Amino acid sequence: MNDRPVENLRVHFYGTQGSGSVFPSRRERRDLRELMEYELLQAVFQDLEQFRDSNGRVSFDPEEVLGGPLKKNTLLDYRRKFQLPEPRVYGGWTTCVWVETADGHDIVLDCGSGFRNCAAHLQEKWADRPERHLHVFGSHSHLDHTEGFDQAAVCFDPRNTLHIYGNRQFLFALDGYLGIFSRQVKDEVRGVQTPIFYAMMPARFEARELVAAGSEGESGFGAQGQHDLATPLQLGKTTIQALEVYHPAPCLAYRIERNGKAFLFCTDHELRHGPDGDDPRQQASLEAEQRVVEFAQGVDLMYRDAQYLRVEYDGQQGIGNSGAVPRLDWGHSCIEDVRDMAEQCGVKHTLIGHHDPNRDWSERNWIDSMLSRGCAGTGRVIELARAETDFDL
Repeated sequence: MNDRPVENLRVHFYGTQGSGSVFPSRRERRDLRELMEYELLQAVFQDLEQFRDSNGRVSFDPEEVLGGPLKKNTLLDYRRKFQLPEPRVYGGWTTCVWVETADGHDIVLDCGSGFRNCAAHLQEKWADRPERHLHVFGSHSHLDHTEGFDQAAVCFDPRNTLHIYGNRQFLFALDGYLGIFSRQVKDEVRGVQTPIFYAMMPARFEARELVAAGSEGESGFGAQGQHDLATPLQLGKTTIQALEVYHPAPCLAYRIERNGKAFLFCTDHELRHGPDGDDPRQQASLEAEQRVVEFAQGVDLMYRDAQYLRVEYDGQQGIGNSGAVPRLDWGHSCIEDVRDMAEQCGVKHTLIGHHDPNRDWSERNWIDSMLSRGCAGTGRVIELARAETDFDL
Protein backbone atom coordinates (compact mmCIF):
# COMPACT_ATOMS: atom_id res chain seq x y z
CA MET A 1 0.00 0.00 0.00
CA ASN A 2 1.25 3.49 -0.90
CA ASP A 3 2.11 5.40 2.30
CA ARG A 4 2.63 8.83 0.70
CA PRO A 5 0.08 11.53 1.62
CA VAL A 6 -2.81 11.80 -0.85
CA GLU A 7 -2.61 15.22 -2.50
CA ASN A 8 -5.92 14.98 -4.37
CA LEU A 9 -7.10 11.55 -5.57
CA ARG A 10 -5.27 8.24 -5.42
CA VAL A 11 -6.67 5.33 -7.44
CA HIS A 12 -5.70 1.81 -6.37
CA PHE A 13 -6.46 -1.21 -8.58
CA TYR A 14 -7.16 -4.47 -6.76
CA GLY A 15 -8.91 -6.44 -9.48
CA THR A 16 -8.94 -5.99 -13.27
CA GLN A 17 -9.87 -9.52 -14.32
CA GLY A 18 -13.14 -10.18 -16.12
CA SER A 19 -15.76 -12.93 -15.99
CA GLY A 20 -14.08 -14.96 -13.22
CA SER A 21 -11.00 -15.10 -11.04
CA VAL A 22 -7.96 -16.88 -12.49
CA PHE A 23 -4.52 -17.97 -11.35
CA PRO A 24 -1.50 -18.23 -13.68
CA SER A 25 -0.97 -21.72 -15.03
CA ARG A 26 2.27 -23.66 -14.49
CA ARG A 27 3.32 -22.82 -18.05
CA GLU A 28 2.67 -19.10 -17.49
CA ARG A 29 4.65 -19.16 -14.24
CA ARG A 30 7.50 -20.94 -16.04
CA ASP A 31 7.49 -18.39 -18.86
CA LEU A 32 7.62 -15.51 -16.40
CA ARG A 33 10.42 -17.15 -14.41
CA GLU A 34 12.44 -17.75 -17.58
CA LEU A 35 12.07 -14.12 -18.64
CA MET A 36 13.21 -12.85 -15.25
CA GLU A 37 16.14 -15.29 -15.14
CA TYR A 38 17.23 -14.32 -18.64
CA GLU A 39 17.24 -10.62 -17.81
CA LEU A 40 19.15 -11.22 -14.56
CA LEU A 41 21.77 -13.44 -16.21
CA GLN A 42 22.21 -10.89 -18.99
CA ALA A 43 22.84 -8.15 -16.41
CA VAL A 44 25.27 -10.30 -14.41
CA PHE A 45 27.40 -11.25 -17.41
CA GLN A 46 27.48 -7.63 -18.56
CA ASP A 47 28.75 -6.71 -15.09
CA LEU A 48 31.49 -9.35 -15.29
CA GLU A 49 32.81 -7.78 -18.49
CA GLN A 50 34.83 -5.42 -16.30
CA PHE A 51 37.10 -8.35 -15.45
CA ARG A 52 37.99 -9.19 -19.06
CA ASP A 53 41.75 -8.91 -19.67
CA SER A 54 43.70 -7.92 -22.80
CA ASN A 55 43.53 -11.50 -24.02
CA GLY A 56 39.75 -11.51 -23.87
CA ARG A 57 39.58 -13.82 -20.86
CA VAL A 58 37.42 -13.09 -17.82
CA SER A 59 39.14 -13.71 -14.48
CA PHE A 60 37.84 -12.62 -11.09
CA ASP A 61 37.64 -13.46 -7.42
CA PRO A 62 34.00 -14.23 -6.49
CA GLU A 63 34.40 -12.56 -3.11
CA GLU A 64 35.69 -9.42 -4.80
CA VAL A 65 32.66 -9.34 -7.10
CA LEU A 66 30.18 -10.04 -4.30
CA GLY A 67 31.87 -7.86 -1.71
CA GLY A 68 32.13 -10.75 0.73
CA PRO A 69 31.91 -14.54 1.09
CA LEU A 70 29.52 -16.65 -0.96
CA LYS A 71 26.59 -16.39 1.44
CA LYS A 72 22.92 -15.45 1.21
CA ASN A 73 23.28 -11.84 2.32
CA THR A 74 26.17 -11.03 -0.03
CA LEU A 75 24.43 -12.75 -2.95
CA LEU A 76 21.24 -10.76 -2.30
CA ASP A 77 23.20 -7.52 -1.96
CA TYR A 78 24.84 -8.22 -5.31
CA ARG A 79 21.44 -8.95 -6.85
CA ARG A 80 20.11 -5.60 -5.67
CA LYS A 81 22.70 -3.85 -7.80
CA PHE A 82 20.65 -4.62 -10.89
CA GLN A 83 17.56 -2.46 -11.27
CA LEU A 84 15.73 -4.71 -13.69
CA PRO A 85 12.32 -3.70 -15.05
CA GLU A 86 9.43 -5.33 -13.24
CA PRO A 87 7.60 -7.72 -15.59
CA ARG A 88 3.98 -6.98 -16.35
CA VAL A 89 1.80 -9.06 -14.03
CA TYR A 90 -1.92 -8.46 -14.37
CA GLY A 91 -3.36 -10.28 -11.39
CA GLY A 92 -6.28 -12.68 -11.44
CA TRP A 93 -8.75 -10.94 -9.12
CA THR A 94 -12.04 -9.65 -10.49
CA THR A 95 -13.04 -6.00 -10.52
CA CYS A 96 -12.34 -3.78 -7.53
CA VAL A 97 -10.92 -0.23 -7.40
CA TRP A 98 -10.31 1.91 -4.30
CA VAL A 99 -10.18 5.71 -4.58
CA GLU A 100 -8.75 7.73 -1.69
CA THR A 101 -9.42 11.45 -1.45
CA ALA A 102 -7.19 14.04 0.18
CA ASP A 103 -9.95 14.96 2.64
CA GLY A 104 -10.22 11.41 3.95
CA HIS A 105 -13.06 9.79 2.02
CA ASP A 106 -12.70 6.17 0.88
CA ILE A 107 -14.56 5.08 -2.25
CA VAL A 108 -14.69 1.53 -3.64
CA LEU A 109 -15.89 0.70 -7.13
CA ASP A 110 -17.23 -2.86 -7.41
CA CYS A 111 -16.74 -5.80 -5.06
CA GLY A 112 -15.18 -8.54 -7.17
CA SER A 113 -12.67 -10.94 -5.63
CA GLY A 114 -10.16 -8.06 -5.43
CA PHE A 115 -12.33 -6.56 -2.67
CA ARG A 116 -10.87 -9.00 -0.13
CA ASN A 117 -7.36 -7.53 -0.45
CA CYS A 118 -8.77 -4.02 -0.70
CA ALA A 119 -10.74 -4.46 2.52
CA ALA A 120 -7.68 -5.74 4.37
CA HIS A 121 -5.80 -2.57 3.39
CA LEU A 122 -8.73 -0.39 4.45
CA GLN A 123 -8.77 -2.04 7.88
CA GLU A 124 -5.03 -1.43 8.14
CA LYS A 125 -5.44 2.22 7.15
CA TRP A 126 -8.31 2.86 9.57
CA ALA A 127 -6.42 1.18 12.43
CA ASP A 128 -7.96 2.31 15.75
CA ARG A 129 -10.55 4.76 14.43
CA PRO A 130 -13.73 4.33 16.47
CA GLU A 131 -15.92 5.03 13.42
CA ARG A 132 -15.07 4.24 9.81
CA HIS A 133 -17.09 4.96 6.67
CA LEU A 134 -16.72 3.35 3.25
CA HIS A 135 -18.65 4.44 0.15
CA VAL A 136 -19.17 1.53 -2.24
CA PHE A 137 -20.39 2.22 -5.78
CA GLY A 138 -21.49 -0.85 -7.75
CA SER A 139 -21.61 -1.14 -11.51
CA HIS A 140 -23.96 -4.13 -11.85
CA SER A 141 -25.11 -7.39 -10.35
CA HIS A 142 -22.95 -10.02 -12.08
CA LEU A 143 -21.00 -12.34 -9.81
CA ASP A 144 -17.54 -11.22 -10.92
CA HIS A 145 -18.43 -7.75 -9.59
CA THR A 146 -19.95 -8.88 -6.28
CA GLU A 147 -18.20 -12.16 -5.37
CA GLY A 148 -15.72 -10.61 -2.92
CA PHE A 149 -18.27 -8.96 -0.65
CA ASP A 150 -18.77 -11.74 1.89
CA GLN A 151 -14.98 -12.27 2.09
CA ALA A 152 -14.20 -8.63 2.96
CA ALA A 153 -12.89 -7.79 6.44
CA VAL A 154 -14.71 -4.44 6.43
CA CYS A 155 -18.02 -6.31 6.67
CA PHE A 156 -17.07 -7.99 9.95
CA ASP A 157 -16.06 -4.99 12.04
CA PRO A 158 -18.86 -3.31 14.04
CA ARG A 159 -17.08 0.06 13.85
CA ASN A 160 -17.63 0.19 10.08
CA THR A 161 -20.49 1.69 8.10
CA LEU A 162 -20.72 0.80 4.42
CA HIS A 163 -22.74 3.25 2.33
CA ILE A 164 -23.60 1.25 -0.78
CA TYR A 165 -24.82 2.87 -4.01
CA GLY A 166 -25.96 1.13 -7.16
CA ASN A 167 -28.86 0.21 -9.37
CA ARG A 168 -31.62 -2.04 -8.10
CA GLN A 169 -30.10 -5.25 -9.45
CA PHE A 170 -26.72 -4.57 -7.85
CA LEU A 171 -28.27 -3.90 -4.45
CA PHE A 172 -30.50 -6.95 -4.78
CA ALA A 173 -27.48 -9.13 -5.67
CA LEU A 174 -25.97 -8.27 -2.28
CA ASP A 175 -29.21 -8.42 -0.32
CA GLY A 176 -30.77 -11.53 -1.87
CA TYR A 177 -28.22 -13.98 -0.44
CA LEU A 178 -26.87 -11.91 2.48
CA GLY A 179 -29.87 -9.88 3.67
CA ILE A 180 -27.62 -6.98 4.66
CA PHE A 181 -30.29 -4.33 3.95
CA SER A 182 -33.58 -6.13 4.50
CA ARG A 183 -32.24 -8.18 7.46
CA GLN A 184 -33.82 -11.30 6.09
CA VAL A 185 -32.85 -14.15 3.75
CA LYS A 186 -35.35 -16.57 2.28
CA ASP A 187 -34.86 -20.17 3.41
CA GLU A 188 -34.57 -21.43 -0.16
CA VAL A 189 -31.49 -19.28 -0.89
CA ARG A 190 -29.74 -19.18 2.49
CA GLY A 191 -26.51 -21.11 2.16
CA VAL A 192 -26.87 -21.66 -1.59
CA GLN A 193 -24.12 -19.25 -2.63
CA THR A 194 -22.33 -18.66 0.67
CA PRO A 195 -22.71 -19.73 4.32
CA ILE A 196 -22.41 -16.06 5.34
CA PHE A 197 -25.47 -13.87 5.97
CA TYR A 198 -26.35 -10.62 7.74
CA ALA A 199 -26.40 -12.06 11.29
CA MET A 200 -22.68 -12.88 10.93
CA MET A 201 -21.76 -9.43 9.57
CA PRO A 202 -21.73 -6.81 12.36
CA ALA A 203 -20.88 -3.82 10.16
CA ARG A 204 -23.71 -1.39 9.31
CA PHE A 205 -24.96 -1.39 5.73
CA GLU A 206 -26.91 1.46 4.13
CA ALA A 207 -28.26 1.22 0.59
CA ARG A 208 -28.90 4.09 -1.78
CA GLU A 209 -30.51 3.14 -5.09
CA LEU A 210 -29.44 5.14 -8.14
CA VAL A 211 -32.41 5.56 -10.47
CA ALA A 212 -33.28 7.42 -13.64
CA ALA A 213 -35.78 10.24 -13.17
CA GLY A 214 -39.33 8.95 -13.49
CA SER A 215 -38.50 5.36 -12.50
CA GLU A 216 -38.58 5.85 -8.74
CA GLY A 217 -40.51 3.30 -6.72
CA GLU A 218 -40.34 0.89 -3.81
CA SER A 219 -37.02 -0.97 -3.74
CA GLY A 220 -38.37 -3.81 -1.66
CA PHE A 221 -35.19 -4.62 0.28
CA GLY A 222 -34.76 -1.80 2.74
CA ALA A 223 -32.92 0.82 0.69
CA GLN A 224 -32.43 3.98 2.74
CA GLY A 225 -33.42 6.12 -0.22
CA GLN A 226 -33.12 6.75 -3.93
CA HIS A 227 -30.96 9.19 -5.83
CA ASP A 228 -31.46 10.60 -9.31
CA LEU A 229 -28.76 9.33 -11.70
CA ALA A 230 -28.53 12.73 -13.33
CA THR A 231 -27.60 14.45 -10.05
CA PRO A 232 -23.97 14.13 -8.94
CA LEU A 233 -23.20 12.82 -5.46
CA GLN A 234 -20.86 14.91 -3.34
CA LEU A 235 -18.33 13.62 -0.78
CA GLY A 236 -16.47 16.63 0.54
CA LYS A 237 -14.81 18.20 -2.50
CA THR A 238 -15.21 15.01 -4.57
CA THR A 239 -18.01 14.64 -7.12
CA ILE A 240 -19.25 11.23 -8.25
CA GLN A 241 -21.45 11.16 -11.35
CA ALA A 242 -23.07 7.92 -12.56
CA LEU A 243 -24.19 7.11 -16.09
CA GLU A 244 -25.94 4.16 -17.67
CA VAL A 245 -23.94 2.06 -20.14
CA TYR A 246 -24.86 -0.85 -22.42
CA HIS A 247 -24.70 -4.36 -20.93
CA PRO A 248 -27.05 -7.38 -20.70
CA ALA A 249 -27.65 -6.44 -17.05
CA PRO A 250 -28.33 -2.80 -16.15
CA CYS A 251 -24.88 -1.32 -15.56
CA LEU A 252 -23.44 1.99 -14.40
CA ALA A 253 -20.15 3.78 -15.04
CA TYR A 254 -18.80 6.48 -12.73
CA ARG A 255 -16.82 9.67 -13.20
CA ILE A 256 -15.01 10.76 -10.03
CA GLU A 257 -13.68 14.32 -10.01
CA ARG A 258 -11.87 16.52 -7.51
CA ASN A 259 -10.02 19.82 -7.98
CA GLY A 260 -10.12 19.54 -11.76
CA LYS A 261 -8.74 15.98 -11.87
CA ALA A 262 -11.01 13.21 -13.13
CA PHE A 263 -11.12 9.40 -13.17
CA LEU A 264 -13.62 7.51 -15.34
CA PHE A 265 -14.53 3.93 -14.32
CA CYS A 266 -16.41 2.18 -17.12
CA THR A 267 -16.62 -1.58 -16.89
CA ASP A 268 -18.90 -4.00 -18.75
CA HIS A 269 -19.99 -1.68 -21.54
CA GLU A 270 -20.34 -2.94 -25.10
CA LEU A 271 -19.91 -0.88 -28.21
CA ARG A 272 -22.03 -3.23 -30.27
CA HIS A 273 -21.07 -4.32 -33.79
CA GLY A 274 -24.30 -5.89 -34.97
CA PRO A 275 -25.25 -6.53 -38.62
CA ASP A 276 -28.47 -4.46 -38.50
CA GLY A 277 -28.03 -0.75 -37.87
CA ASP A 278 -31.77 -0.42 -37.16
CA ASP A 279 -31.72 -3.02 -34.39
CA PRO A 280 -32.90 -1.28 -31.16
CA ARG A 281 -30.00 -2.93 -29.33
CA GLN A 282 -27.57 -1.35 -31.77
CA GLN A 283 -29.14 2.05 -31.25
CA ALA A 284 -29.06 1.67 -27.46
CA SER A 285 -25.39 0.69 -27.59
CA LEU A 286 -24.43 3.65 -29.77
CA GLU A 287 -26.34 6.05 -27.52
CA ALA A 288 -24.56 4.64 -24.46
CA GLU A 289 -21.21 4.92 -26.23
CA GLN A 290 -21.90 8.58 -26.93
CA ARG A 291 -22.62 9.12 -23.21
CA VAL A 292 -19.30 7.48 -22.35
CA VAL A 293 -17.47 9.64 -24.91
CA GLU A 294 -18.99 12.77 -23.37
CA PHE A 295 -18.05 11.65 -19.86
CA ALA A 296 -14.49 10.91 -20.99
CA GLN A 297 -13.77 14.47 -22.05
CA GLY A 298 -10.98 15.96 -19.96
CA VAL A 299 -10.36 12.75 -18.05
CA ASP A 300 -6.88 12.20 -16.64
CA LEU A 301 -7.29 8.46 -16.01
CA MET A 302 -9.80 6.06 -17.56
CA TYR A 303 -10.45 2.42 -16.76
CA ARG A 304 -12.51 0.80 -19.47
CA ASP A 305 -13.60 -2.72 -20.28
CA ALA A 306 -12.32 -4.10 -23.59
CA GLN A 307 -12.24 -7.86 -23.24
CA TYR A 308 -11.74 -8.76 -26.90
CA LEU A 309 -9.81 -7.98 -30.01
CA ARG A 310 -12.18 -7.29 -32.89
CA VAL A 311 -11.41 -10.62 -34.64
CA GLU A 312 -12.35 -12.40 -31.39
CA TYR A 313 -15.53 -10.37 -30.98
CA ASP A 314 -16.57 -11.21 -34.54
CA GLY A 315 -15.93 -14.93 -33.98
CA GLN A 316 -13.08 -15.22 -36.48
CA GLN A 317 -10.53 -16.20 -33.82
CA GLY A 318 -10.67 -17.86 -30.42
CA ILE A 319 -9.00 -16.78 -27.20
CA GLY A 320 -6.50 -19.20 -25.69
CA ASN A 321 -8.10 -22.63 -25.68
CA SER A 322 -11.61 -21.28 -26.25
CA GLY A 323 -13.23 -21.76 -29.62
CA ALA A 324 -13.83 -19.06 -32.21
CA VAL A 325 -17.39 -17.94 -31.38
CA PRO A 326 -19.02 -14.55 -31.90
CA ARG A 327 -19.07 -12.40 -28.74
CA LEU A 328 -21.88 -10.13 -29.95
CA ASP A 329 -24.16 -9.21 -27.01
CA TRP A 330 -21.82 -10.67 -24.41
CA GLY A 331 -21.59 -7.16 -23.00
CA HIS A 332 -17.94 -6.22 -23.60
CA SER A 333 -16.10 -3.94 -25.99
CA CYS A 334 -13.16 -4.37 -28.36
CA ILE A 335 -9.64 -3.23 -27.56
CA GLU A 336 -9.32 -1.38 -30.89
CA ASP A 337 -12.53 0.59 -30.20
CA VAL A 338 -11.39 1.71 -26.76
CA ARG A 339 -7.99 2.71 -28.12
CA ASP A 340 -9.67 4.83 -30.81
CA MET A 341 -12.10 6.34 -28.32
CA ALA A 342 -9.28 7.26 -25.91
CA GLU A 343 -7.43 9.01 -28.75
CA GLN A 344 -10.59 10.80 -29.87
CA CYS A 345 -11.30 12.06 -26.34
CA GLY A 346 -7.69 12.96 -25.57
CA VAL A 347 -7.64 10.81 -22.43
CA LYS A 348 -4.21 11.14 -20.86
CA HIS A 349 -3.93 7.63 -19.43
CA THR A 350 -6.17 4.71 -20.43
CA LEU A 351 -6.24 1.36 -18.63
CA ILE A 352 -7.95 -1.43 -20.55
CA GLY A 353 -9.40 -4.03 -18.19
CA HIS A 354 -11.87 -6.85 -17.66
CA HIS A 355 -9.34 -9.29 -19.12
CA ASP A 356 -10.68 -12.48 -20.63
CA PRO A 357 -9.90 -15.48 -18.39
CA ASN A 358 -8.81 -17.50 -21.43
CA ARG A 359 -6.12 -14.98 -22.41
CA ASP A 360 -2.77 -16.06 -21.02
CA TRP A 361 0.04 -13.94 -19.65
CA SER A 362 2.20 -13.97 -22.77
CA GLU A 363 -0.65 -12.82 -25.01
CA ARG A 364 -1.57 -10.02 -22.60
CA ASN A 365 2.05 -8.89 -22.77
CA TRP A 366 1.92 -8.96 -26.56
CA ILE A 367 -1.21 -6.78 -26.58
CA ASP A 368 0.40 -4.40 -24.09
CA SER A 369 3.46 -4.05 -26.32
CA MET A 370 1.22 -3.35 -29.33
CA LEU A 371 -0.63 -0.63 -27.43
CA SER A 372 2.63 0.90 -26.25
CA ARG A 373 4.01 1.11 -29.79
CA GLY A 374 0.80 2.76 -30.96
CA CYS A 375 1.17 5.50 -28.31
CA ALA A 376 4.80 6.30 -29.07
CA GLY A 377 5.27 10.04 -29.53
CA THR A 378 1.64 10.93 -28.73
CA GLY A 379 2.09 11.95 -25.10
CA ARG A 380 -0.71 9.54 -24.12
CA VAL A 381 -0.56 6.17 -22.41
CA ILE A 382 -2.83 3.26 -23.32
CA GLU A 383 -2.10 -0.05 -21.60
CA LEU A 384 -3.70 -3.09 -20.05
CA ALA A 385 -4.81 -2.57 -16.46
CA ARG A 386 -2.91 -4.41 -13.75
CA ALA A 387 -3.90 -5.23 -10.20
CA GLU A 388 -1.68 -3.95 -7.38
CA THR A 389 -0.98 -0.65 -9.11
CA ASP A 390 -1.95 2.86 -8.04
CA PHE A 391 -2.14 6.29 -9.67
CA ASP A 392 -2.08 9.78 -8.19
CA LEU A 393 -4.26 12.46 -9.78
